[in-house]
Amino acid sequence: METATTTMEQELERSAAIMIRAAEALTIATHEDYDRGTAILKDIKARVKAVKDYWKEPKAAAQAAHKSLCAREAQMLKPLEDAESTVKRAMLAYDTEVKRRRREAEEAARKAREAEVARLEAIAAQADAQGDIDAAEVMRDMAEDVPIGDIAAPTAPTARGASVRTVWKARVTDPKAVPAYHDGVELRTINMSALNSLARYSKGQATIPGVEFYEESTLAVRA
Repeated sequence: METATTTMEQELERSAAIMIRAAEALTIATHEDYDRGTAILKDIKARVKAVKDYWKEPKAAAQAAHKSLCAREAQMLKPLEDAESTVKRAMLAYDTEVKRRRREAEEAARKAREAEVARLEAIAAQADAQGDIDAAEVMRDMAEDVPIGDIAAPTAPTARGASVRTVWKARVTDPKAVPAYHDGVELRTINMSALNSLARYSKGQATIPGVEFYEESTLAVRA
């Protein structure tokens, strides 16, 4: 046996089908046809309202249930997400510190190599000044082959299932100075709401480079 709900939905669908057929069969060739179109539009709007009214209460109940479920889900997830953030912050802090010490050690090793190269080149220059060409050449060869010494710092930590991804990001320090485009990439989103407001206010008489104002007609029918 059909429920009252099913019967109501079927009735709404049947009445909608009638209006759809009427709309599809309509041809506007005279003022009378135009009036008939207005009557059909009014009927369609009435049936649209009936459908919306029918689904209003079930939708509200579903939205309330969804909101309640989402709130409970968020309540259960919050402590877990906080714990995840705590561990990640600690791991990232350690990773950052290790990488900092590594960079400092690498820079120290590079400077030590540069100092040794400079020392050998100075000896080579002194040998040149004394006319000892062979000794000078040996010193320059040794200078070219000076290796970078051992770096006394650990490498970045690794763990199966965990990885650190470093990305460059941007922050805006002066909004007025940001250009609209950079290397063909749009940096500013065009404010269509503001442009449409300007179009209405100026009745299309405003002049803005790259913008065209036009008229668009719509038909409104009161039920």
